[in-house]
Amino acid sequence: MQTTSVAFATLKATLEEIVTDDTDNVEKNVVYKQYMKVEGMKDNYVDDLSNGGPGLATEKAEGQALDVLDLNNGYQTRYLARKFGLIMQITEELDEDGKYNDEYVDAARRMKRAVFKTMEVECAQILNRVHNASYVGGDGLCLGNSAHTIPGGGTFSNTLSTAFSPSRAALIVVRQNLMTLPGWDGVTEGYMPTAVVHPPAQWGAWAGILQSEKVPESGNNETNVAKSLNLKQVPVPYWTASTTNWLVLTDAARLKLKVRRKPKARTWYDEATEVINYGISARWARGWSDPRAVYTSNA
Repeated sequence: MQTTSVAFATLKATLEEIVTDDTDNVEKNVVYKQYMKVEGMKDNYVDDLSNGGPGLATEKAEGQALDVLDLNNGYQTRYLARKFGLIMQITEELDEDGKYNDEYVDAARRMKRAVFKTMEVECAQILNRVHNASYVGGDGLCLGNSAHTIPGGGTFSNTLSTAFSPSRAALIVVRQNLMTLPGWDGVTEGYMPTAVVHPPAQWGAWAGILQSEKVPESGNNETNVAKSLNLKQVPVPYWTASTTNWLVLTDAARLKLKVRRKPKARTWYDEATEVINYGISARWARGWSDPRAVYTSNA
């Protein structure tokens, strides 16, 4: 609770500036929108169902009956809306006496900042737990795994069998593996990388890999094929679990943030305590329906 004893420095007009966090651009500058697809939710929970088939057609001789091929249902992924929120309380005395309340309190902007920062951290948890077997998707496996299931049978991998630190060689292997990645029907589909997502400590390494015209190791005589992929670089400040893990986004799908209710603010007055309450809350779910959305390295 904000009282005059807590905010005593604001009671007289003697301050030149309130130095505090940026609140104006926090929503505009969120990073999660660069690697998550933001969608709405119509109910408390929604399910995504994986479905594949019928696969390849079969060759038949003249006059012979065609084979009947089926669609195959796979796993369901459930998104359950969770609620996040906070309250700021201001005493009536501080509201009356504070000379800098527009800057010091500014409850609406501060609470909005808190909610969008929470979204940032929440989405980044998918990255922090990308290889953690305790956090799984609809198929019961962590996001980066070598045994994701296909509805009609079989498995596929979206993680490097031999982990690489950031390098051109790593991207070449990932691109090759994506070329032969199977779709939901189990037949090779082939996908393209679209971005490299990584912890902040890898920023310099990836900048050199993705932007150099030539390969330094060859005396700058060889074309840098990594640059020709035109990949976006997305450093995520809240990816804190590792400084060596990284992943590539693909054009197969996206990680998902499903918003049931956008941030909603309320203000009410407590007569008994003469306290002004500012509240804000939002509801969302996050996860993935198709692990092909990423290709990972557990370096």
